[in-house]
Amino acid sequence: MRRAARLLISVAILASALLALQFRSVGEGVPMRKSFDSFPEVIGAWRGVDETTFEPDVLKMLKMSDYLMRGYVDASGHTTWLYMGYWQSQRRGSDIHSPKNCLPAGGWEPIETKRLTIPLGGTFTPITVNHYLIQKERHMQVVIYWFEAQGHVVAGELEAKVQMVRSAMFRNRTDGALVRLSSPVSGTVQDTTERMTRQIQALYPVLRDYLPN
Repeated sequence: MRRAARLLISVAILASALLALQFRSVGEGVPMRKSFDSFPEVIGAWRGVDETTFEPDVLKMLKMSDYLMRGYVDASGHTTWLYMGYWQSQRRGSDIHSPKNCLPAGGWEPIETKRLTIPLGGTFTPITVNHYLIQKERHMQVVIYWFEAQGHVVAGELEAKVQMVRSAMFRNRTDGALVRLSSPVSGTVQDTTERMTRQIQALYPVLRDYLPN
């Protein structure tokens, strides 16, 4: 069987499973360990300088249980925006909206996309995330994001859905989160990526205190 045919069959099976989950009422939403309201304003060498909230119509569309949208700045004045959204349950139409779909809607065009593996040190295993270089007119940004699936970091959208279906079947849970960092390119793209990588290395252990496994 050709690869394209196998992919279509996999997608069809996944779509059927997702549809069935939307109409099942069993299973309760899983709360966070702690609300993002208490998320530290200082993480390593980065200090929170600004925070924003979404408009009611955006919140109604996203249907998140909790979220954080905060700007962090380092000693050199480089700013990174951190967005984290958490869904206690992804049943009945409440699901994670991928940056892959949202960024083009905001006028940002992807210039380069790839996967990036980030070593974390200590007892943590390396994580693989999405790395996007995007552009809008003359402005360029690096965007790094991943999905949190009950203690597992998942880069791909399809893989995240598969993980959710598997968890729904065997753990009766559909909770999950999205973590996204974005920063204007300062210096080179590599410079910006390395700076954001160091920020993620400081952020990730803290995040484990908030999201359920």
